[in-house]
Amino acid sequence: MEKKVKKTENISFKIPEIPLTRKELKNLLNYRIPCLCCGMEMLHPDIYAKLLDMTELSGAAQNAIKIIEPFEKIMHPVERQVFNMFKSMSVKYPDKNFKELLQMKKDVHELALVRIQSIIFNKISFYRRILPKKTARQLRKLMIKTNDIIFDPEPHKPFSRRIFIHKLKNILKNLESRKLKEEIIEIARRLPRSSDEVCAFVVKNARKHANVIALNLIHPSVGTFEHLMPKCMKGMNNSLNFALECSYCNNSRHHYPITVQIEENPYMPQNAQIQADKLISLCKKGLCKKEYIKNLKTVLQNLSDDIIHLDISKLDV
Repeated sequence: MEKKVKKTENISFKIPEIPLTRKELKNLLNYRIPCLCCGMEMLHPDIYAKLLDMTELSGAAQNAIKIIEPFEKIMHPVERQVFNMFKSMSVKYPDKNFKELLQMKKDVHELALVRIQSIIFNKISFYRRILPKKTARQLRKLMIKTNDIIFDPEPHKPFSRRIFIHKLKNILKNLESRKLKEEIIEIARRLPRSSDEVCAFVVKNARKHANVIALNLIHPSVGTFEHLMPKCMKGMNNSLNFALECSYCNNSRHHYPITVQIEENPYMPQNAQIQADKLISLCKKGLCKKEYIKNLKTVLQNLSDDIIHLDISKLDV
């Protein structure tokens, strides 16, 4: 929400000028803007909206492939691999839809996923030998519950990487050794995500409808307004607090600070600079405003504890 002017006899606070309207900021997505976090090119949300009502995505894979093939170049790496798998399988099974094709691959990919998860969970469990007794007991309970989930072919609730890491952090929060805590969390972050392992994508999406699977190949690339300061922390709902991020990075962050987002995405500072350079080039064409870029630099620098320090010297050249 925009800050109100507060006046007293001795003090006055000016409202900062909103550099871009929502419409102007959204319009930037027409110019192949890279995501602030991952650096991937983003899709304009209006184009994605037109795909939502296309019933053809629920039908035979060969028909669905023709619809989404124009977006293959901007798909994230895992989604592109799955899409190529669909193209290959649809030649042999032309009448099957995306869900039916994934169901054919689910068992093999689920075993591959469990193997990767088990190795990581065993590494985490090893730390019980050197943790304080209370912490070790809590960790043991978490690992037993987690193993029950991943080794059950039909669990009541599927395993959630995000929830597991959140619970692990709560268990370790009072640990005196910061180095040990970070070491364990870093191992947990190696758990596969549907964005970085094909097996995780297949297992996660095999339960979904065919049209949803088709849309999920594209949805991570859709451009969104990321609240740099989360709304739950009273972040403003205008371009003074907006950055352009792909849907995946925006949804993955939740309400966590930018510093946590950088831990998950170490190349975010470099990708933020790439986006800034693109915005500067658009600014020189009259498509973006200097004030937005200058404000973005300041906000990112403050919220990232100086980790993201954009070079916008070319803005005034």
